[in-house]
Amino acid sequence: MKKNVLIGILVASVLFLFANQRKKIAENSSLLNTRWILTELYEIPVVQAADTAFIIFNEDYKISGNLGCNLFFGNFSFGKTRMKIDFLGSTRRLCLNMDVEDRFSKALRDNIKTYHIEKNTLYLHNKDRVVCKFEGN
Repeated sequence: MKKNVLIGILVASVLFLFANQRKKIAENSSLLNTRWILTELYEIPVVQAADTAFIIFNEDYKISGNLGCNLFFGNFSFGKTRMKIDFLGSTRRLCLNMDVEDRFSKALRDNIKTYHIEKNTLYLHNKDRVVCKFEGN
């Protein structure tokens, strides 16, 4: 009888652990193939202009997006929490307000070291602090 109770408790515990792990994975948006809309740069809220500033991390280790006016592209590598972005270039349209554009471009070049995702929010960090904050779309 005690053996059956112990087996039942063990099975219930294992099922509970797997259920919690799946819940955590489901709560976090995937880094890859999500359109991440820029909401903060260096802890300052971003007011979106005519074109929405965003980034997409593709499965082939390419990044692309919009800086707020111009399109950009590059490469990236990542691990569980580690990330490195190689900003390659962007289009060169002249825009009325280049503030978000210039700050976002600088942030992507600011030696991103790590990232983390909480629910639907992506944070990119350099060595010292959060550089960019995004909401998944």
